[in-house]
Amino acid sequence: MGDVLSGTRVLDLAHGVAGPMAAMLMADHGADVIRIDAPDGGPLPDLPGRRVWNRGKRGAVLDLTSAEGRAALDALVRDADVLIESFSPATRARLGLAHPRLAALNPRLVHCSITAYGDGTRDAERPGYDALVAARMGLHWEKRGWPGGGINRQAGLPDPFAGIDVPKGAVEGPERDGPLFAGVPLPSIGAFHLASVGINAALHARLRTGRGQHVSTSLAQGVLAAVIGGWQRMEHTARPYLQTWIPDRRAPMGIFRCADGRWVHNWVPNPSWILTMGGLDSLDDAPDEIVVGRGHRRDPDRLGTEPENLVILHHYFPLMAEAFAKFPAAEWERAGARKGTPIQIVRPPRDALSDPWWIADGCVAAFDDPDEGVIRAVGRTYSVERASSALRAGAPRIGTPGADIAFRGAWPTAEPRERSDGDAPEAPLAGVRVLDLGLAIAGPYGCQVLADMGADVVKINALHDGYWQCNHIAMVANRNKKSLAINLKDPRGMAVLRRLVAAADVVQHNMRYDAALRLGVDEDSLRAVKPDLVYCHTRGFESTGPRVGLAGNDQTGACLAGVEWEDGGMDDGGRPIWSRANFGDTGNGFLSAIGIIQALTRRARTGQGARVDTSIVYAQLLAAAAAGAYVRADGSEPDRPRMDAEHHGLGPFYRLYRCADDRWLCLAAVTPAQRAALTAALAEPPSGVAPLTATDELAARLEGVFGQADAETWAAHLDHAGVPAEISSETFSLGVFDDPEMIERRWVASFDHPYVGRLDTAGLGVDLSDTPGVLWGPTPVVGEHSREVLTSYGFDDDEIDELIAAGVVRAWQPGEPVLPGT
Repeated sequence: MGDVLSGTRVLDLAHGVAGPMAAMLMADHGADVIRIDAPDGGPLPDLPGRRVWNRGKRGAVLDLTSAEGRAALDALVRDADVLIESFSPATRARLGLAHPRLAALNPRLVHCSITAYGDGTRDAERPGYDALVAARMGLHWEKRGWPGGGINRQAGLPDPFAGIDVPKGAVEGPERDGPLFAGVPLPSIGAFHLASVGINAALHARLRTGRGQHVSTSLAQGVLAAVIGGWQRMEHTARPYLQTWIPDRRAPMGIFRCADGRWVHNWVPNPSWILTMGGLDSLDDAPDEIVVGRGHRRDPDRLGTEPENLVILHHYFPLMAEAFAKFPAAEWERAGARKGTPIQIVRPPRDALSDPWWIADGCVAAFDDPDEGVIRAVGRTYSVERASSALRAGAPRIGTPGADIAFRGAWPTAEPRERSDGDAPEAPLAGVRVLDLGLAIAGPYGCQVLADMGADVVKINALHDGYWQCNHIAMVANRNKKSLAINLKDPRGMAVLRRLVAAADVVQHNMRYDAALRLGVDEDSLRAVKPDLVYCHTRGFESTGPRVGLAGNDQTGACLAGVEWEDGGMDDGGRPIWSRANFGDTGNGFLSAIGIIQALTRRARTGQGARVDTSIVYAQLLAAAAAGAYVRADGSEPDRPRMDAEHHGLGPFYRLYRCADDRWLCLAAVTPAQRAALTAALAEPPSGVAPLTATDELAARLEGVFGQADAETWAAHLDHAGVPAEISSETFSLGVFDDPEMIERRWVASFDHPYVGRLDTAGLGVDLSDTPGVLWGPTPVVGEHSREVLTSYGFDDDEIDELIAAGVVRAWQPGEPVLPGT
C-alpha cells in the first residue's frame, strides 16, 4: 500500500540537528523531502551527522537572500505539505518565511519552526547552539543529578543523607565537581521528537479542517523534555512510596567493570544475586537453580527503590564491583539473559552499528553516500504495519545544483490535495480514544504525548497499581489521562476491557509480548474485537533475534546503542555514564506516539487499522545518530568531535571552562568568524593574552585564560565581542516553575494532586497555532475515573455497581485514602 507518508511533500530548510532529523524521519516513511541548502552550505555545513540526517532526500541549492531564490522557494511552497526551518525569528522574517506569508501562499501548509528559545521570548535572539541552551538552562548539571535528588532540591529541603560516606567509584562520571558536558545533543534530540509529534498532529488535524497551521518548538522545550523526571516540584514530598534513590547523584547506577576490562550495565542492581554469582568458579557452567532462582521480578532479594536503600547500595557496591571483576563481560551478559535480569555490555556506536542482529532487524541500515560510499547508520526506528518503510538513498551532496527541482512542477504527480473547510477541533487528536495498558515509563509516556495532543486516554490500571502510580517516576508519564482500575485476570474484567476495545481507536502497551499473549491482549485477540484498531506494542530491544524476549530498559538501551559510551567520553579513556537526562524510555514513547498518529491519519483515508512497533534501543540509536554516529562499509568511523574523559566538551572551542569564581562558562565558537572574534576578544581585557593558535595545548591555554576572571565578567565581555557563550546555570531549575514566560506559554504546568498537593512539572513541548495541545489534569489516582470511563463507554449504573461490588473494578472517590494507611 506504499509508505505511510506517501504523497506527503516536505521542504527541509533546517540547519543543526533537530530539523534535519525530523525531515529524515518523514523521508524514512515515504515523504518526498527536498533538502534546501544555501550556496555556502548554511550554518554548520560540516556536521558529520548530516550524512545520516539527510538520507532519502532530494537536494537543491537556493539563495534565499535573492529575489530569484525566494521566488523559486515560493513555487515549491505552493505545492508543499510541510516546511521545516530552524531560523531565528528575525532571520525568518528577513527571508520571507514568516508564517502569515507562507500561509497566504499555501493555506494547507504545515509550517514547523524550531528555534533556540521560542518566538517572542526574552532570549529569542540569543545564540542557539545545543551546548549554550544546555548551559543557560542548567542541563549540564542534570546529567549527574543532585545530592538528595531533584524533588528535595526543588522544594528547598536539605539533603536527607548529608554526610554519608560514598564508596570510591560509586558516583558516575569524572571525579571532578561542576557541570558535565553531554556527548549527545539533548536539547536537539528533544526538539526533534517534539517537532515530529507536532507536524504529524497538524497533518492529522488537517484532515478535518483542510488547513495547515504553524507548529513551533524549541531547544528550550527539548531541555524540558529531557529533564522531565528531574524537574518536579511537589507540596508534600514525604509521602510514602513517592521518592526513590534513583535521582540522587551518589546512587550507583549498576555500571561495573569486568575481568576483561569491558563494562556492563545491570539495572536494577540485585546485590544478593550478583554476590552469589561472584562466588562461583564459572558463570557459564552454573546450574539453573543458582542462576535463575526465582526470576528477576519475583526475587525477594531484589533491592527496592526506597530512598533509604541508598545506604544499602553503598554497602554492597564494593562487593558487587569485586564480583563483576571476576568474570568477563560476555559471561555476565549470558548469565543475565538466563536469569531474566537486564545486563548488557557497554559498547561504542561503531560496535552497535555492526551488530548483526540489528542489521538483520533493519534498525541499522546501509546507505550510499556521495562522498563516503556505503555507510551504516540508524535505520528503521518504528514501523506502521500494512505500510512499507523502505529506506531510500543516502544524503545529497551539499552544493548540488537544484535547478531541476527549484520551480513549479518539481513534485511528482500525487493524490489530489484535499481542500475541505471543516471546523478546527479543540486539539489535533480530539475525539481519538486510546487505551493505555503500558508499564513504567516507555509505554505510558507515549500515551501522555497523545493525551497532550488532545486524545481521550484511559489508563488501564491494575487494582494494586496505587503504589506505583504514587511514585515520582509515574508522575511524569500519566497526566491528562483517566484511570480505570480493573482486574484483567478475572474473566469479568477481561470482558469489560473487550467492550472498551470495541469502542476505542488505539490500544498501546509495552509489556513483553508473551505476557500480552497470556493475558489475552495480543494483537490478534483485540483485532478480533475491533478490526480497524491501531495496536501499538513497544519493546526493550529489536524485533528479531535472541534479545527479543529479554527484559529491557532505558539503561540497557543506552549502553547497547553507544549513548553511555558517548556521554562517558570513553574514546578518551573515560568511564560510561547513564545520564539522568536522556531520551531512552521517553524517546521510545515519542516514537510510539508519532507512529500512532500516522497510523490514525492513514486509517482516516483507508479505513484500515495497523500495528505500530518500536523499541527503546531504536530511540537510543537515534540519540547516537544525533551525535553524528555512522560507520563506513569497512567498519571504520569518520573523524568527528568526541568528548574528553573529564566531560568538558567536544574540543577547545565547544566546551565548559571553570572561571575564577568557580562558576563555569560554556563556549561555542564554532565558525571561523566566531573564532576570529574570540581571538580578538582575548587580546583585550580582561585577559590580554596573545592571539590564539590551533595547538594541542589550546584547551589548557584557554582554561588558564578563563580562570583569570569571574563568569559574569567573561559572559559580558564575550557577548559584547559577538562570541557565543553562556554561563552554566546551577539555579535555572529552581525558578523554572515560577517563570511568568514559561507559565504563560504553558511550557510548565501546575496541578492539584490528591496525594502530593501542588504539583509542578514540564508542560507542553510543542505549540500548534490553530489546534493547541491540552493540559487538564495530573497523573490520576488509581481508579479515580472508573465510573466516568465505564459510563462513557456504554455501561449502565447497575453494571458498574456490580463490578465494583465484586472487586473487579475499583472506583476511588475524593476524600478516600489514595493508598492503604495514607
